[in-house]
Amino acid sequence: MKFRRDLQGLRAVAITMVMLAHSELTIFEGGFVGVDVFFVLSGFLITGILLRELENTGHIDFMRFFSRRLKRLLPALIFMLCGSSCIAIWLLSEVEMHAQLASFPFAATWTSNLYFAFTTVGYFDELASRDLFLHTWSLGLEEQFYLIWPALLLFLYRIGKSQHLPGSSGLQLTFTGLGLAFITSLTLSLYWTVNNPHAAFYLMPSRIWQLSLGAMIYVSFHQKQPTQNSLAHAVGKVSGTLMLAIGLTMIVGSSLALGPDIAYPGFWALIPSTGSALVIIASHTRAESRDSVLTNPWIVWLGDRSYSLYLWHWPIFVLGFALGFQGQLAPIIGMVFLSVLTASLSFRVIEKPFWRGRWSHAAPLRIVLLSILAMASTILAMHHTLEQHPLPVSTTDRSNQWRTDQPVIYTMRCDAGYTHARLEPCTFGADTAKKTVVLLGDSIGAQWFSVIPEIFPEPLWQTIVYTKSSCAIIDENYYYSLIKGPYRVCTDWRNTVIDELDLIRPDILIMGSSATYDFSKTQWIEGTTRILNRVSKSATKVFIIPGTPKLNFNGPGCISRHISEDGIFDLNACIAGSLSKTIQRVTNYLTRAASRFQNVHLLNLNDLVCPNGTCSAANAEEVVVFRDSQHLTDTFVKTQIPYVRERINSYQKYLE
Repeated sequence: MKFRRDLQGLRAVAITMVMLAHSELTIFEGGFVGVDVFFVLSGFLITGILLRELENTGHIDFMRFFSRRLKRLLPALIFMLCGSSCIAIWLLSEVEMHAQLASFPFAATWTSNLYFAFTTVGYFDELASRDLFLHTWSLGLEEQFYLIWPALLLFLYRIGKSQHLPGSSGLQLTFTGLGLAFITSLTLSLYWTVNNPHAAFYLMPSRIWQLSLGAMIYVSFHQKQPTQNSLAHAVGKVSGTLMLAIGLTMIVGSSLALGPDIAYPGFWALIPSTGSALVIIASHTRAESRDSVLTNPWIVWLGDRSYSLYLWHWPIFVLGFALGFQGQLAPIIGMVFLSVLTASLSFRVIEKPFWRGRWSHAAPLRIVLLSILAMASTILAMHHTLEQHPLPVSTTDRSNQWRTDQPVIYTMRCDAGYTHARLEPCTFGADTAKKTVVLLGDSIGAQWFSVIPEIFPEPLWQTIVYTKSSCAIIDENYYYSLIKGPYRVCTDWRNTVIDELDLIRPDILIMGSSATYDFSKTQWIEGTTRILNRVSKSATKVFIIPGTPKLNFNGPGCISRHISEDGIFDLNACIAGSLSKTIQRVTNYLTRAASRFQNVHLLNLNDLVCPNGTCSAANAEEVVVFRDSQHLTDTFVKTQIPYVRERINSYQKYLE
């Protein structure tokens, strides 16, 4: 196919958006739509290659096609997998390393999308959610598409020719078949987005419509030449420029307007996909595209390296974040430049030589066999390497003990997470107790459980715990990323708990949830007020615990990397810095809501977690504070019992 500089420019736009989204800066949170751009482009380009071969020869050389895909994509992938794994083994602790390299064999065989679609990551399994090769899911999906697409096009093309349909190449039936694939896949995608969001996001059947869209564009336009007469050229140039502007606006606009709190792909994916289609079509409406913004030499240069940049940027970010650079502008900019530099090296030394250079001329069968051997050898080598760094036994490894240092309520299964909305409280003390204290919250609120029975002991007090992970005690509906959909279970459960409080009528209600939910100022204040308006009538006294701060790294992982053989911590190596503005802002919102009720008080414990506003993985007494990046260890919580008791007593004496 003729080299399209504008399409290379479109690749540059797509990879830039993806990279900015993964940097976790506040702009371009919807940059994941860049992957949709790649899908449409792949459908266009691969269909073009295959249909030109069909028109020229009447058949498709499957072995040659697969060998081209392998020599184009596999060497750079293997280089990234091996290089990233070596750095991870060098930088990370054994527990982090095993958790974050789990998808390696699937990434090496282009099946990681299947791995991520069918692997359930637990709510507290923070390390697994930072898999070093999570980004390879889209590469796996495309490779699976390449396995079926040549056969489908060959079938449609030959049927069309045999029926003597208009168009000697049988393209009319091919277009119709592609349209049917588009409609069927889009319908499935819309259904799965609501009913099986992980499948909708990761599996090929729900993404074929985007690849089919690119294919239909090629079938429609590939025989049409841009007109050369002056009047038609002028009209075509204007319409093409307008179409290009609209397309780019749809792509970039969706990356700015969308975010991780929407059900995706679904209808939302139509915006960047349609925008990509318009950009591809734009050049067909005019005789030349040299003046396009996408053909700027620097943009084309970046587009040429977009594949290597896609491969390398994610592991660089993940490893950088593991070292504590998350949320820090200067280090993130440095990681972006490092990604570009590494991608340029990979493109020049690995990608291009195997693709078009001196190592690209082997026979197709040999390329396929060598590729299979390379994948198998890489997987075996990684397996052997990990055996040399065995996963520590959880009962003896200190970092595992820190990670599992949870309140006893999590051994009682009173937190069912998103599985159902039934009330399954943890109850401590006899039903005959004269007074009742209720703890209500998500995992951030529930992490303070161990102070409750100590401050409100049996037999005078009965303690009842209602907790659901990631369920904000705010009267607002919201999207939950773990299930990739609205958290309706939380809403139903929360309403049921509040109804139950009307029956229990506790003497004290202690409630709290994370400060990281993506609510507006009005939602925080008014949503909390609506909750308090009800519970303040049920409970004699209500305490709100604001959400605790987060580290910008995994606490036990950092300590594991900075602990001596005799068990002494390097406390200065795992300091996250000051309290975030988000925590302070949300605390102010909760204060405003609580001030509207006489029997509601704010129980701010964040200065206990981060003394003098400075947060650290372990405190000055060498007590590990965090069991991941956001949840407190139960050991630390228990050390704070005297201070929490003092603060509760400052409001009113309850312990006589």
